[in-house]
Amino acid sequence: MPSVDRFTLLPLLFVVGAAAGAQSPAAKEVTQHRPDPHFVRLDTDKDGFLSYREARKEKSVAEQFALFDENRDGRLSEDEFLKLKAAHSRQRAGVHISDGAMTSKVKLAVLRAKDLKSIDVHVETIAGVVRLSGEVDNAQQAARVGQLAGRVKGVKKVENKLTIRYEHK
Repeated sequence: MPSVDRFTLLPLLFVVGAAAGAQSPAAKEVTQHRPDPHFVRLDTDKDGFLSYREARKEKSVAEQFALFDENRDGRLSEDEFLKLKAAHSRQRAGVHISDGAMTSKVKLAVLRAKDLKSIDVHVETIAGVVRLSGEVDNAQQAARVGQLAGRVKGVKKVENKLTIRYEHK
């Protein structure tokens, strides 16, 4: 093995060490934490946490405060707040998912109703508006199906297009 003196290695070590310690501005930006401006605005006492009192300024945050207080310390860290905010965004964006869930819940409510045995109801939900179609035996059944649909959480409006079945005598 050839011998290398320390004076030859010293400049090489200096260059390698400097390159390893240097970060590009983009890398520094990634590692530097920037607090969420929404969190900062709500954190009026500037302790880095949201108390329930602070969270009450926004209904959506206050309603889900306990659910996202993962460590049950009575306050939300910024991480817990960001999870709450992300869940709220997914909930608002998930119109198709919630429409399908509403359709299922309306169908289930109609099926469970003991007074609605001989009905042929079709349910469709678009952006929270439930459309009922099909046939029922009488006007009372049509009204009852509409009432059940209106009770499902998230339903904004019920369009009841049910028709009365014509019976031959």
